[in-house]
Amino acid sequence: MNSDLLNNVLRFIGLLLLQVFVMDQVDFLGYICPLVYVLFVVLYPVDNNRWSFLIIAFILGLIVDTFQDTGGAHAAASLTLAFLRPVLLKLVYGQGYLTKNLKVIKSPLDRFALLLALSVLLHHLVLFTLIYFNMSQVLQVLQMTLFIGLSTIFMGVILFVLFGLRTRS
Repeated sequence: MNSDLLNNVLRFIGLLLLQVFVMDQVDFLGYICPLVYVLFVVLYPVDNNRWSFLIIAFILGLIVDTFQDTGGAHAAASLTLAFLRPVLLKLVYGQGYLTKNLKVIKSPLDRFALLLALSVLLHHLVLFTLIYFNMSQVLQVLQMTLFIGLSTIFMGVILFVLFGLRTRS
């Protein structure tokens, strides 16, 4: 088993366990709970098989759905993010993304934070739209997207700094 595959498996399991057993227990102000499992989709290697990536993102969302009892909303949001990730990578990294030698975990903090913010915005907008699924609750969807998104970005940047420094050296 090569090191990239091992890193991806450990990242998948680690972020999933962190989400289910730690972050799901956090309720700041009664409803703010960071969704750190989104980091797996953001940090997944660019040069791997696209179909397997879509399947893995769907399975990750489905597992989170099982623990949070959200009926497939996390799976749909994760799959949407995985499907649109090439657009976000091209937007953030430009032509450097097209050469396929991009490693998000080794990118500068400002580029990573921008990619994470766009990814979290897209993911959370889809997620909370599917959870509420009512046009009369648009403000609730936007409020949840904003506050939970900010907490997710904050936790994501902290985890990137803590674990990204180790992989860069």
